[in-house]
Amino acid sequence: MRFFFPAMLLVVLLITVSCRPEEELLSPDLPPTPVLTSDSLWGVAGRPYQKILSEPRGDAEVNGLLRQGDIVEILSKISADDSRSYWLEVKSSADNTRGWVPDSSLNVYDSPAQARTARSGLEEGN
Repeated sequence: MRFFFPAMLLVVLLITVSCRPEEELLSPDLPPTPVLTSDSLWGVAGRPYQKILSEPRGDAEVNGLLRQGDIVEILSKISADDSRSYWLEVKSSADNTRGWVPDSSLNVYDSPAQARTARSGLEEGN
């Protein structure tokens, strides 16, 4: 009997302590969701010649050149100064050149297969 009362008191104390209201969980401030998802988008150059620029500015240094029908992987996208168009960060599948092009210079596709099909259509049209 001597052991029963202290044990019972301990159980009642544990139940009482565990029944208190939970603390409110704080919501962390998360960064904004990027424009593109983790899946890559692909582009096909729609102009005869398009400069690949080192920065998303028209007067930036030229890193390379795209020709009509070239396929690029689109790495990211940011708004241009006019807020109606975008700069696309791309990587050329031909020579891995990286840089920025205006969105108006590319036709955008969800997969490399769609981009290759579109390029074939451009080649057949010439």
